[in-house]
Amino acid sequence: MTSEDFNLFRTLIYDTCGIDFQPDKSFLLEARLRKRMQQCNISTYIKYYQYLTRGLVGAQELIVLVDSITINETNFFRNRPQFELLVTVVLSELIAKKKQTGNRRLRIWSAGCSSGQEPYSIAISLLENIPFIDLWDVKILASDISLRILEVAEAGRYLEPQLRGLKQEEKDKYFFKNNNDEYFINERVKKLVAFDYHNLKHDNGLRGFDIIFCRNVMIYFDQIGCSKLVDRFANSLIPGGYIFIGHAETLKGLSTRFKMIYHNKGIAYRKES
Repeated sequence: MTSEDFNLFRTLIYDTCGIDFQPDKSFLLEARLRKRMQQCNISTYIKYYQYLTRGLVGAQELIVLVDSITINETNFFRNRPQFELLVTVVLSELIAKKKQTGNRRLRIWSAGCSSGQEPYSIAISLLENIPFIDLWDVKILASDISLRILEVAEAGRYLEPQLRGLKQEEKDKYFFKNNNDEYFINERVKKLVAFDYHNLKHDNGLRGFDIIFCRNVMIYFDQIGCSKLVDRFANSLIPGGYIFIGHAETLKGLSTRFKMIYHNKGIAYRKES
């Protein structure tokens, strides 16, 4: 793949979903492109580019290409200190405030939910830590740009290696195992989560979230894209709402609308303005 080819596809993917491929990742993009070109029986990069940018069929293939270049790697309760902060600080504060006003509505967004381990971990945390949760109006929106991975997440079906991060008592309480050694998340957890497609480059128009999880997603965006994304998240959060990002990510230099909260090695950011 020439540098001209790389720049063509880099710009197309950036304009489509905000993912910014750096030159040192050209090998990864090339491998994904070659696989899709073979599937489409297209021999050259320029012909594949033209195919992607013309008509409905090309638009559909572009969705498949973007799906193929996103890395969907996660596990249950990834970064446990963040979930401990969620339970001991964030939830306790939000629930106390809501009880004072008689508001029992709780909305959480898992943005870039991958194969579902994150939103299901959030749901388990709520079930374990909100007394009489059935008296609350609770919903977790789980979104991703990959239609394929959303199908996997919504099925709630996992093999043993995919359950890493769970404690044995969590497996026993919230999963059941079939004769094929597949583990299924139980319906009490699943009913709290709604899965939907969303491209984070665009505003989904939803507002009123108490908490947003968007972890290990901003690494795919450039500085400008990250700043715009964080601003959209701020608009989606209630005053005093929280955002959780990846442990290697930061809001420093991206927004002045949040204050960092630290508790027992866990970090989150509270919306201040």
